[in-house]
Amino acid sequence: MPEGKIKVSVFRFDPAVDPAPGRRVYDVPFEMGMSAMDALDYIYQNLDSTLAYYDHAGCALGICGRCTARIDGRPGLLCQTPLAGGDVELDPLSEDKVLRDLVVARPSAEAEPAETGSAGDLDMNGVPIIVRREIEALIAAPLIQAFIEEVGREKALEIAGRVVRELALESGRLMAAFAGGNTMADLQKAIPLFSMGGALEFEVVELSEKRAGVDVTRCRYAEMYREHGLEEFGWLLSCGRDFALMEGFNPEIRFTRTRTIMQGARTCDFRFSTQGD
Repeated sequence: MPEGKIKVSVFRFDPAVDPAPGRRVYDVPFEMGMSAMDALDYIYQNLDSTLAYYDHAGCALGICGRCTARIDGRPGLLCQTPLAGGDVELDPLSEDKVLRDLVVARPSAEAEPAETGSAGDLDMNGVPIIVRREIEALIAAPLIQAFIEEVGREKALEIAGRVVRELALESGRLMAAFAGGNTMADLQKAIPLFSMGGALEFEVVELSEKRAGVDVTRCRYAEMYREHGLEEFGWLLSCGRDFALMEGFNPEIRFTRTRTIMQGARTCDFRFSTQGD
């Protein structure tokens, strides 16, 4: 079991006072199971209180996405990424959007996460996406079934599919706004959003200038549809969104997928590449 101390190299930059970005290395005691956020907490509480980052006040559950950063060069959520016991480098997603250190500017259209308070203070942005999708399924599935009985299965699914497609296109455009652009590099920044709220568990299998790939190893969407006996609508309401979502994000990025957990496979293979690659 790894033990002792690890070196945590952190990007440091305050545009108001620093002429250029730099790095600072800290010795941090390692404990099995600690996250990248835990390492930053130790630095802030014991070594350097000037360090700026989104701390656990965001949510600490992988829901809000505010603590997304680059961990050893790969996008990830600081609060959800475990450290393995070796030295690690922590950087902001985009250096040109840095407000200070690991804190980056967010698109103005992005709503602030709801603060803890009374029910009247909550809005949909404070609800995990898997919960939103469950509520949606419980409402939409009976309606789709009723339309099937009225106008026939083919026509009902065609109409529902058009609605889902439009919603997914808009989600893709919002994802591009959150990432600060719609290039392959911006898509790679947005990949951690796929796991928000624990909706998906996945392994990154490829990140390069022209390609990206993840293998989904657990899909809570599929589990939720099965739990409610709504498997037949799972593809329409969930998996079917992905292609339109990528079209909304950037139609020039090619998205392929040959298998899904929803349809009985052990993993889903998400692959992204630039046109012509």
